[in-house]
Amino acid sequence: MSQSVPTLCDAASADVHAFAQVQGVSEHLPAVVQMTQRVFPGVPVTLEIDDDPEIPDDRHIVLVVRPTNMDVDTALELRWRWHSGLFASCPAPLAPVFRLGLELSE
Repeated sequence: MSQSVPTLCDAASADVHAFAQVQGVSEHLPAVVQMTQRVFPGVPVTLEIDDDPEIPDDRHIVLVVRPTNMDVDTALELRWRWHSGLFASCPAPLAPVFRLGLELSE
């Protein structure tokens, strides 16, 4: 069962919260988490910071989901829904701060 939005946001690391604050997305983080949980119901969501090793200062908040037994067609459809939902969850100029980490497993 997935965690509630407040629990998930509270459980995020201090680094995630600090980065969200610096990027100006703190107030949108709960909405993005909630949207992710709607797109991937019953799948746990974790929050991580991704640092690009090749591009200095290229960092993002990654919402990681690891659904089991999901076929590729379904995963692609849900990825499209997530990206559409992202723009409904935060202003477009802030959307690039967020990334989806969709990891399929059997």
